[in-house]
Parts: sequence; structure tokens; C-alpha cells
Amino acid sequence: MPLLARRGNLARAIELTPAGALPRVTGGFARPLRIALVTEYYYPHLGGICEHVHFFAREARRLGHHVDIITSKLEGAVAEPHVIRMGTSQPLYFNGSQARMTLGLSLRREMRRTLARGRYDIVHVHSPLSPSLPLLAMDEADCPVVGTFHTYFERSLLYGITRRILQKKLDRLQAAIAVSHSTTVALNRYFEANWTIVPNGIDLDLFHPHVPPPPGIRKDVAVILFLGRFDPRNGLTTLIDSFKRVRGRNRDAQLVVVGDGPLRNHYYKAADGDPAITFVGAVLGSRPSYYAHSSIYACPTTKASFGITLLESMACETPVVCSDILGFRDVVKHEREALMFRCGDRNALADSLVRLLDDETLRARLGKTGRVHAQQYGWPNVTEAVLDVYTGVLGNRRLEHVGR
Repeated sequence: MPLLARRGNLARAIELTPAGALPRVTGGFARPLRIALVTEYYYPHLGGICEHVHFFAREARRLGHHVDIITSKLEGAVAEPHVIRMGTSQPLYFNGSQARMTLGLSLRREMRRTLARGRYDIVHVHSPLSPSLPLLAMDEADCPVVGTFHTYFERSLLYGITRRILQKKLDRLQAAIAVSHSTTVALNRYFEANWTIVPNGIDLDLFHPHVPPPPGIRKDVAVILFLGRFDPRNGLTTLIDSFKRVRGRNRDAQLVVVGDGPLRNHYYKAADGDPAITFVGAVLGSRPSYYAHSSIYACPTTKASFGITLLESMACETPVVCSDILGFRDVVKHEREALMFRCGDRNALADSLVRLLDDETLRARLGKTGRVHAQQYGWPNVTEAVLDVYTGVLGNRRLEHVGR
């Protein structure tokens, strides 16, 4: 990843080590760290932040660090070791999508007690300016606080109104991490910070091209895959319409839709009972199988801070057709791992799908290049990059309380 710099706000990108390189045993610290990850979003909610938190925690624990995840209570959640839940998660509509916020009596007191009881060296909050758990943790932590920002947006009325208050909150962070250049572009419209870019990671042991096939995928025709939440910004209506145009050009294919959400009936209506469109529902553990056994992964998303699903598809050697948006340009290049089309252009999406359906050699080339490119984003590399940020934050403090 290139070093990024700009006047005013400064962004630097952590260089990822080559695939297969081993990180330091404990990130250069005199002893394993006690780390608290604070997030509004964790399983059974699905999304990129959940994945980021889960896999970073897993890798950091493998290196010997103690990691607790502090999140909210959510319907369907089960008790897990080192996952601390408080309050109740409630959905709300924000920034063109569904967000979540934790509500509950005495949340601040519970956060204060949890952080004190954990005796953490680092509190790492995700989406730091989002209510309520990240902001509470920033207020109540008695150790350095690091924040990771995950979101790209065009404009925010709320940030415009509250920018002075939120800037003071942001200034409390000892380090501000963004998952992509596009995230810093969005935030720089309202705030000032020295951003460190550490991208999302991917589990290369889980996402690879040799997994067994899942149910619901035909073997007699090419399969176009959609995988994502049923959220307007993910562009499923655009893809369904484009797929019908592909079929209208006498191309035989199956569209497999993996995902779910409150808008499911809207998308069922858009499909209009087309037998070539298969709705699988939400899946978690079998995602790699759907990528690996599809001919094309189609991602017509209109807004994204980082193309994590693009990486998942690439790791499975499946070529990508995606919107030409800033967040995706951080991950793929047109004609290298993906065919990119003008965002929202149904005809351009249909043209790209037809081109790949007709050219098996191009599909194979994009897939193999994607697999190679995805390997630099393995979680050991990304975790080491985050631990490097911790090293810079703690400095001499990393030698304190060795016997604690």
C-alpha cells in the first residue's frame, strides 16, 4: 500500500508484510497486552466491523495477548468467553443505512466498571464517534485509547452540526486508524486528525478456491453471485435488473442471492419469480463456498469504505464485477482483479457481466490475479500493523506494570 500524505490532515499507510511473513511474537512488548475492543456491531449482527473485530481478536490472542470484546446485548446472541455485553442494541436509520445504538440504564457506570475491572493497557474503539458504547469507552478509559474508523459517506448533517463537539472527542484518541483512503476523505470534510491507514483483513485459511460446493448452486450454467445485507446502498435492485438484461441477450446463467434483511419482500418482488434467480438467505460459515463455486461475484454497491467482500471473492479466485467507487478503488484495479462499471449504470453492469460470461480466459486471469493480491491482506499481516500502532501509542508505557 502506498504512503499517503496531504496538507492539513495527514494520512500514513502501514505497509503490509509479504504473504507468509511471521509477525513478532507479542508485537514487541515486554509482556502480552490486555486489550479491550469496544464496538456497537458484533455477532449475531453481520457486517464488516463484526468481522474485523472478531478476526483481529483471534489473531492477537494467538500472539498471546488478552482480548475482550465489549459490545451490546442483541437478540440471538449467545454467551461467549471474553465477550462482554451490556445494554440493549437498537436499530436506527442513519447515513443512508441501518445503524445500531446501545440503550440502557446506567450504561456509563457499567462501562466504567467494566474497563476498571479489565485493567486494560489499550482500549480500541471501533467507529469511535458513534453512540453509545464507543463514546462512553472514550470518556471512561483510564488508559490510552485507539480508534478505527470504518465508514465512507458523502455528507453528514449530524457531523456538520456537532463537528466541534465531536472533534474534541476525536482529539482524545492517541491514534486514529482508518481502514482506507476513502474513509479519510469522508472524515476530512469535518475533522482533523493524523490518520493511520490499516486495511481490513481476510482469513486466507477460510477463503480459498478449494472449498466444497454449497447447496442451491447449479453446475450446468454460469453462476453470478450477490452476497451482502439487503440494504439499499448494496444495489441488489440494480443487479436484478441487469441480470434480466443479461438473460435477454440469450446468456444462460443463474443469479444466486446470499443475504437477508427487512427489505427482503422488496427484492423478492423485483425478482418477480424468475426461476433463474435463487434467494439463499443469510449464511455465515459457508460464504467461501458460494464465492469459490460462482463464476462471477457482482457487487453493485453505491457506497463503501472498503471492499471486504471483494477481497473474499478474490481470495477464492472468483473474478469481480463492481461499481467504480472510491472505496473499491482502494482494493481493486479495473482489468487487473475486476471489471469496474459506472456506479448505478444497469446497462454497463450488464455489459460487464456478459463480457465475463463470454470470456473464460479473462475470468481465469482476473481470478488468479485476485488471489495473489488478496494474500497481502491476511489477518497476521493486518494484526501486526495494528500492534505497530499500539507500540507507537504506548511508547515507554509498554514497559510499565510488567508484573501486573
